[in-house]
Amino acid sequence: MAGSVNTDFNNSQHNVGVIIPPDRIKRCILFSDKEAVANIKTARQDIFINTKKPQFEDRFKTPKSVFYTLGAAAAAIAVPVLKKAFKK
Repeated sequence: MAGSVNTDFNNSQHNVGVIIPPDRIKRCILFSDKEAVANIKTARQDIFINTKKPQFEDRFKTPKSVFYTLGAAAAAIAVPVLKKAFKK
């Protein structure tokens, strides 16, 4: 036969789209309400402790752009005032 076709279906290269079932089904774990609430409280506490809390200085730090804007406004007001002062 010229140009024989490879029909080895056990080759993983040819198993495109084949669904392989799991070995076993995961069991659901049921907790009592007391255990579930305790687990959630522990998880929340872990998240709360591990999150970074911003320092007071970091929260209320003024951006530099505010100072640049105030400086430019002061210069815009000061230039005409100084020109009038020197003309007299």
